[in-house]
Amino acid sequence: MNSTSQFIVEPLDPAKHRREQFDCGVNALNDFLRQRARKEMDQGTSACFVIVPESDPHIIAGYYTLSAAVILRSALPDAVTKKLPKYHELPATLLGRLARDVRFRGAGIGDRLMASVLHRAVFASREVASWAIVTDPKDDKARAFYSGFGFQDLTETRQFLTVSAAEKWLNAL
Repeated sequence: MNSTSQFIVEPLDPAKHRREQFDCGVNALNDFLRQRARKEMDQGTSACFVIVPESDPHIIAGYYTLSAAVILRSALPDAVTKKLPKYHELPATLLGRLARDVRFRGAGIGDRLMASVLHRAVFASREVASWAIVTDPKDDKARAFYSGFGFQDLTETRQFLTVSAAEKWLNAL
């Protein structure tokens, strides 16, 4: 695919988007999009967003999911919580899944998806408070990808980025 193609990020619409054609090379992520994403949206447990080429909006170039989460204050370093309210749990937005179709390798889809994630999380936090965005990278490559956007290790399996840091990243674009 041409890296200068125009793309649109929109909520998954099973009647419009061809989920069965999506292949990111990871069966669990493919199966989630094909079999569970719509069900989770209907149940209110996650929201799924897809990125599609303007020229063929039925093709899914990538997707991500967002849902509500919490971070235990005790999991954060003291330096981070120093100026925060003394709540036991802090509100967060969970970036549950993020994947790009192999046909779109080199088109900047991952970066476009992350920009959309950060934009959506920042603006949603103005309506329903969220202090951070959290994610659970599946491997070292994914951990490095998220680190490139400023995510920091929270635990061995979880990373976080404060919403204020995400907003600064977006303003720098």
